Amino acid sequence: MNVGDIAPDFTLGAANMPEPYTLSEIIAAGPAVVEFLRGTW
Repeated sequence: MNVGDIAPDFTLGAANMPEPYTLSEIIAAGPAVVEFLRGTW
């Protein structure tokens, strides 16, 4: 992928959200930022 490419659609769950969410649902409401955090295991 290159800068500016359209991200593929995906569905994820989150600790602070009761239901999984889909990237396309978030983008429908406006721009989205995807951030990957490593965290401590």
